[in-house]
Amino acid sequence: MGEAMTVSGSHRGVSQNYLVLPSGGELTAQMRFLTAEPSLGDAKLAFSDLALFGISARYSLFSRLELSGRVELLPKQPSYTSEKPWQSVAFVARSPIGNTAAVAIHGSGGHLLGHDGSWLRQGISLEFRKPIHEVLTFDIHGGLDSTALVRDGHDGGWVTELGVSGQALFRDPNGKVGGWVGMAYSIPVASRGNDPTTDMPLDPQARLDFRVGGVISLVREWDLFAEYAVIDRGDLSDPSTRLPILDGGFDQHQVMFGVTRHIAGKKPSSGGDDDDSMQLAGR
Repeated sequence: MGEAMTVSGSHRGVSQNYLVLPSGGELTAQMRFLTAEPSLGDAKLAFSDLALFGISARYSLFSRLELSGRVELLPKQPSYTSEKPWQSVAFVARSPIGNTAAVAIHGSGGHLLGHDGSWLRQGISLEFRKPIHEVLTFDIHGGLDSTALVRDGHDGGWVTELGVSGQALFRDPNGKVGGWVGMAYSIPVASRGNDPTTDMPLDPQARLDFRVGGVISLVREWDLFAEYAVIDRGDLSDPSTRLPILDGGFDQHQVMFGVTRHIAGKKPSSGGDDDDSMQLAGR
């Protein structure tokens, strides 16, 4: 669930209070700095030692379906690692259900650490938002996702997790500034096989993540956003509880900065059902 949260909705949806992009599209570029205790190459990752650069696109179809995709690159890594510059790709489809909910299906994949195979992830989630005040909305996610670890000549393994997350979303009434703070909790419901990089049996544990961030939408075409996240995955002393994945496969902190360019599209008709299904303000 923590991973799905990072690719689900538009950041402007926080400041302007909508679940699914109502029209047009977005192009986003973001840089994430990863820090961690000794785990990757048995050395500590300090700030700016390793960074992931993401490029994503999002587009609204008929105001009822939002499609998005993201590519993650690795422009900076320590001298003692040799991970591939191309790290992962992800796709998400989201659609509103009524006025305050949306369903999403997602799929992603990338390289295992040390180029020793690949990982594949797919899942489904349901998001619900409850407006509390014109400046405050509660956001709840629940879903199921499965991660497979594969390598030629190895049986690999997989982990299925059930997750729930809750966030408080803040915005100014004019829709120029928004912020969020929340947590995500996931528990393993099934697992099988071994880690292809260590050949150790997979032993997933419950996870608890934390995120806080904000977005500024001062002009129609551009957004600036930032986020700080604490990612929980297993124990440093026990590799079987972690996953051999650079982004979120082990305990880490992430600091993200990004910019979004909005592409205008045809707006839904005023007062129509489509507009009601997207906007939550004042309900």
